[in-house]
Amino acid sequence: MIHIDSTRCIRCGLCARVCLVHCFHMVENAVTVRHEEYCLRCGQCTAVCPAGAVHLNGTDPDTLSPVQDFPAAESLAALIRGRRSIRAFKDESVPRETLLQALDIVRYAPTGKNLENVRWLVLEGRPALRRAADAMVNLFRSEKSMAALVAAHDRGEDPIFRGAPCAVFACAEGTYDLDIVNCSIAVAALDLLLPAMGLGACWAGYAMRAAALDERVRRAMDVDEKLRPMAGLMVGFPALRYRRIPERRALRVRFAHEEQA
Repeated sequence: MIHIDSTRCIRCGLCARVCLVHCFHMVENAVTVRHEEYCLRCGQCTAVCPAGAVHLNGTDPDTLSPVQDFPAAESLAALIRGRRSIRAFKDESVPRETLLQALDIVRYAPTGKNLENVRWLVLEGRPALRRAADAMVNLFRSEKSMAALVAAHDRGEDPIFRGAPCAVFACAEGTYDLDIVNCSIAVAALDLLLPAMGLGACWAGYAMRAAALDERVRRAMDVDEKLRPMAGLMVGFPALRYRRIPERRALRVRFAHEEQA
């Protein structure tokens, strides 16, 4: 699984320094591999090696993409502040290749223990979305607080998906305590990426809640029976443009330090 090219290795020790599970051991004139069975396949060792000496899973490090310059802090700040939750969409489908490109990028979002266990479900087109919405609304019919939502749905409106042409859900088996965190990180990354691709999104709160509560909803969504949708967005082309950044509460933060212990 891990191979060190001794003709390239400069014995800098960076691979040992970044390995979370201590797969690398520094000796006087070489770096050796140990505890290989604990390897998380995270790729930190191949990413940090300045000489391209570490091969992981048979992959030649020379074939890996180089790290490019990150956006300037001002550009990223503008994206974070300027991004809005979109609840009004054009009556235009999202090209599948565009969505696949976005999801392929989001594969690089972090997951606990590098499990890479997030899988995606896309509800595409009005019939699939309406079928799922019907099941969700039926679940909410007994809740008084949902009466207005139920009435809007019954009038033919779309209070669940807001007229979006598709909805995207990050799914996992739910067997790992942090599965919902992994899925939420992936969806948060997608939420920030989509505006840079000309798309808009909004977190699908009603859908996430209903899918978590009821197997009938999950069946209507056509979820793999082994998976649970844990975070999701409705996605489409925004029907309007926001021109200003609204106010937010002042920063609230507390620093804990030794003197307070």
